[in-house]
Amino acid sequence: MEEQLFQSDIVDLGLTTLEALVREQRLQNARMESRLSVLEKRMSSLPLHMGLTAPKKLTCSDGDDDGATRSTALSLEEVEAPGPNASADDPATPMCDYCFLFSHKCFPCPRCGREWYCSAACQRLRHRCHVSRCGQQYLPQTCLQPRIAH
Repeated sequence: MEEQLFQSDIVDLGLTTLEALVREQRLQNARMESRLSVLEKRMSSLPLHMGLTAPKKLTCSDGDDDGATRSTALSLEEVEAPGPNASADDPATPMCDYCFLFSHKCFPCPRCGREWYCSAACQRLRHRCHVSRCGQQYLPQTCLQPRIAH
């Protein structure tokens, strides 16, 4: 009999705890929905084109395998797509191996020619992944001009 009372108390305690957790979760959900509503209102009030307030340079940090970190500054022109998308159905149109953009402006890796890039920014961003397959240790210091693929 005493054991049944003890089991009943444990079950009641478990249900009370569960009810408290559900209540707390509902409060948390209400707070999150309120915050989301405020953020949606703020986003809708922002101008559609933020070109005047966007930063002029974006940076990306890349940690080398030896622990050294270098930061590369990219202009907005380098980050944005270099031109209109070409059709993916055209077999002569190469695809950028970093951003997967189909463009006639893509150029091959100058070292191995196996990977294609639509911009110097994509080439730099893909470098760490590609260097082990390419054999090239560092990016060339010269700015590569896009070549039209044949």
